Amino acid sequence: MAVKVKLRIKATVTDLVLAERYAASVIDGRFSADDGVWYPAERLDELCSDVIEYTVWGSFSEENGACMLRYTETPDIGYDECVTTLVFSAEDRGRLLMSRDGEISTACCFDVRERRQCCRYETPILPMEFTVNTRAVHNTVAAGSGAILLDYNIEVRGVNTERNRLFIEVRRYDGE
Repeated sequence: MAVKVKLRIKATVTDLVLAERYAASVIDGRFSADDGVWYPAERLDELCSDVIEYTVWGSFSEENGACMLRYTETPDIGYDECVTTLVFSAEDRGRLLMSRDGEISTACCFDVRERRQCCRYETPILPMEFTVNTRAVHNTVAAGSGAILLDYNIEVRGVNTERNRLFIEVRRYDGE
């Protein structure tokens, strides 16, 4: 039986190509960004990252040790009518499957034992292949409450292009 849950999601996407370019240009602890302004090197990660935070309603179910968390993405992040499903084993917290179904569809596996997984985005224009390189999976979700942290790099043709940190806080909703 599925229970209603509230999810607070924070996604941090770091452009690794831009970060590498900025890091290579550091002189005396400062670098020049694309806007022509010189910044202290400590701000490199901040200037190369986008942070998106949002809250959605979803459902959590568990059957025979298989847990499923499902929610509809908010259109504000560019996924119109997209349903995300996270599937994991209650016994194996180091592996998680994520599928997105909608205008853009994908299925990805995040696994701390087999870190590199080939994936594919199906878009209205054309499919795009990439590799997920899992850095970490932390998962405490049980009975509809807990948190998931996915930390992974996206590789395109062998080049790390971005780092993604997806934090999902799950709270069981027992209201009416």
